[in-house]
Amino acid sequence: MANKKILILTYYWPPSGGTGVQRWLHFTRYLKELGWDPIIFTPSNPEAPVQDSKLLAQIPEGIEVLKLPIWEPTQLYMRLSGNKGKQLQTGFMQEGKKKPGLLQRIALYVRANLFIPDAKMAWIKPASRYLIDYLQTNEVAALISTGPPHTMHLIARNVKRATKLPWIADFRDPWTQIDWFEQLPLNRFGLAKHQALEKSVLLEADLLTIVSSNWQQQTQALCGRDVALVTNGFAPEDFSAFQQQPDPHFTILHTGSINKDRNPSALWKSLGRFTQNNPEFAAKLRIRLIGALDASVRADIEEAGLMPYTHLEQFVPHARVIEELSACSLLLLPINNVKNQMGIIPGKVFEYLASEQPILAVGPLEGDTATILRKQAGTHIVGFQDEIHWPQIIEMCAVKPQRKEALLPYSRKALAEKIDQLLKELLSNDKG
Repeated sequence: MANKKILILTYYWPPSGGTGVQRWLHFTRYLKELGWDPIIFTPSNPEAPVQDSKLLAQIPEGIEVLKLPIWEPTQLYMRLSGNKGKQLQTGFMQEGKKKPGLLQRIALYVRANLFIPDAKMAWIKPASRYLIDYLQTNEVAALISTGPPHTMHLIARNVKRATKLPWIADFRDPWTQIDWFEQLPLNRFGLAKHQALEKSVLLEADLLTIVSSNWQQQTQALCGRDVALVTNGFAPEDFSAFQQQPDPHFTILHTGSINKDRNPSALWKSLGRFTQNNPEFAAKLRIRLIGALDASVRADIEEAGLMPYTHLEQFVPHARVIEELSACSLLLLPINNVKNQMGIIPGKVFEYLASEQPILAVGPLEGDTATILRKQAGTHIVGFQDEIHWPQIIEMCAVKPQRKEALLPYSRKALAEKIDQLLKELLSNDKG
């Protein structure tokens, strides 16, 4: 195979931080090791929720990165919604207790029905033109788009139509099946447009990939064709110098944002009662929440009497997140309590597992996350409203689990080898 250049369309790329960057930053590194020549296409001025400049060091040497300015209506939306100057939160998180006012509801209605598929849609035409022009003088073997934002898929669709290049559409989250989609105040025209655009991507891409088996089944039912499962994972290199540290407290740690749907209200109540009845445990308890929180999380913690034990911290760089995993007694893993909860696998689950720390998950007992956790040592999962037996959890935390061998299928390198194989099959079929 002479040409091994692949053009990867991703909105999230260093120095942008957060979970959206990790998947294709690592795949790019490993695909290059496997003999591919990745070319990245990304905005030069994205509206990234967080910045993590340390991730720049993980970009493989010699990677070509194509950048094009993007215009987004984010600041206009924030001004209309009364949040001028603030960072746009994802997952419908509320910073305060007040319900959205009229201006906020109007702004959300406009955002839902005019900016389809998302607030990046003004970039579709200029980005498509740029890439079609680029490909007239620069030959590549295949296109890969990763979304959300699903604007990236529509750009790739346009390029595919113009160039006939083989195209993989990678879904890190579903489109109309995502948990918050039903919260959008869509009119029937907006809904129909979303569905039509989604269908065009699902049918026109040469290959579809998605991150969980439940979502794989949903997507296959939606488009009537096979969808490849390529989960998220962890990078063993991130843990090469990892050493667990002794925890003088009983530290419950959560990394990442917690929106209202992910807020484990019953857990806070249960923990509050146990703490009040067990002064010796209370003296050791420490709750560390690193990341953005919905107002409901703080309210529930306060109501449970747990605020004196709670330490809150905003975003920290990914490298430091790995360090934080080393010094705790228990990792908290809440799953969104939403319609499509069965297919939700938080990206952090694999790094949680790689830290070889005990894990307490709150979510559906038969979901994809539960299926993964049950095959690993030192994990426990309870339903959203289940009573938690804290003596059992404390006993579990007394022994650090061993998971290294069982985690090998979820290493980013092993997953990149799946992408490598899919690319080879796709290009072989395209030639045939």
